[in-house]
Amino acid sequence: MIGVVVSACAGGLFVALNPDERAGLAFAVVMAGTLPAAAALGWGLLVDRSTIAGAVAKPDDSIESDWYQKAAGGAFHDVLLVGGLGAAAFSFARIEASVGVVLAAAVLFAMLDCAARYLWLKRSAT
Repeated sequence: MIGVVVSACAGGLFVALNPDERAGLAFAVVMAGTLPAAAALGWGLLVDRSTIAGAVAKPDDSIESDWYQKAAGGAFHDVLLVGGLGAAAFSFARIEASVGVVLAAAVLFAMLDCAARYLWLKRSAT
């Protein structure tokens, strides 16, 4: 129910900010597009872990959580290093690039680095 309400609000806000002759279609598309995420948000906010059979009581105390924390920390340091060296190289070489492309590349690098570190930690633990 919360997901439907949040999605309807998003659709209504979109139609209000972007008046169009096909307001009903725009409302339906935005509502359908946001419904899965809004439903997951409602579920995450309202469902108590103790009501789910077989759920781990403290998920932050798991080995997977420890692997993720280590991987994310290492990836953060790599992003700082690569970002700083890349910014210096771009400045000295007078390379100009689109901000969107550079940010997308930085985020992609961070995601791949974190995933690779996580898989490395997982593989080395077994």
